[in-house]
This record gives sequence, C-alpha cells and structure tokens, in this order.
Amino acid sequence: MKQFLSQLFSESGTASFSRVGTFLALVSACVWVSRIVWKTAALPGLEGLTIFIATLYGLGKAGETVQRVFGKKE
Repeated sequence: MKQFLSQLFSESGTASFSRVGTFLALVSACVWVSRIVWKTAALPGLEGLTIFIATLYGLGKAGETVQRVFGKKE
C-alpha cells in the first residue's frame, strides 16, 4: 500500500506537490460543493473552482518543464 501511494503522488520517485495539492484541493472542493448542494438544493457555478484546481497542477508541471529545459532536472 505504501508503494502504491508513493507512486500515486510522485513522478520518478520524487515528491510532486502539484499532484498532492491538486488532490487535496479536489477533495476539499467536493466536500464544499456537496455541502452547498445539500443546504440549497442547487448546484453552484463551478468555473472558478475548476480553474483553481487545474492551475495548481498546471503550475507544478510548468515549473518541472522549465527545470528540464534548463537541465536542472532529469
């Protein structure tokens, strides 16, 4: 199980904040939206939330790409 989690939240054996951060934001967003739907019986607009979650992962991948371009990461 530990090896599975390690592979899930890392790339090439290194920790990846973009994956872990995105996972935590996604779980928090699901709980938050579920609570809103439960209280109001209406689905809120999800555009901003979707952009926020995608940005977390995108920034992490962009940083990794820049490191690879400049040869600081293999």
